[in-house]
Amino acid sequence: MKQAKSNKSQKDEKREAVFAVAGDVFARYGFRRTAMNDIAQAAGISRPALYLMVENKEDLFSEAVTFRFNKGIDKAISTLSESGSIAERITASILAFEKIFYEPVAESPHGAELMDMSSSIAADLMKKGQNRLEGVFSQALEEAISTGEVVFSGMPMKPLAFIHLLISAIGGLKKQATSMEGLRCQIAELVGIFFKSIDGAPHK
Repeated sequence: MKQAKSNKSQKDEKREAVFAVAGDVFARYGFRRTAMNDIAQAAGISRPALYLMVENKEDLFSEAVTFRFNKGIDKAISTLSESGSIAERITASILAFEKIFYEPVAESPHGAELMDMSSSIAADLMKKGQNRLEGVFSQALEEAISTGEVVFSGMPMKPLAFIHLLISAIGGLKKQATSMEGLRCQIAELVGIFFKSIDGAPHK
């Protein structure tokens, strides 16, 4: 039984390694120019072995997107446990997530194509990932409310809606960003503005 569990773990690790490599290859060549053989070679496996993991290039792209999204969320969660105010921790968590998930795509010469493919091929997966991310931040906000760090009683929305609005606003910033450094600064400023509205002072 233990041996079977170990084999399953190794299999999962191998799949994740392939998906991580696939993300890098897609960023280098773009979706349309990337061939399954390119990814197989980069991952150090045969093309038939790759097809045992996924059905086609679209399926592989979806898996690569999901892998990177989940990796970014895991980093965001660990960052949230660090010290600092709720605004500081959420800012750091968002930036940590974006560094893993968004920045490699945005810095790719094929970034626009990859984002379009993500929206079409992996739309449902992206939505599930965003819901999970917003849930993580919402829970952190609710904990800050319960400890009295922030006051939320006068807000016309619930914590989850507050976080959803924040993440949506960041999505708008991404569309207008001209540099990663500028985007990071804008994200930090935006989170600061949002959290100043619940900085501990009672709302009227």
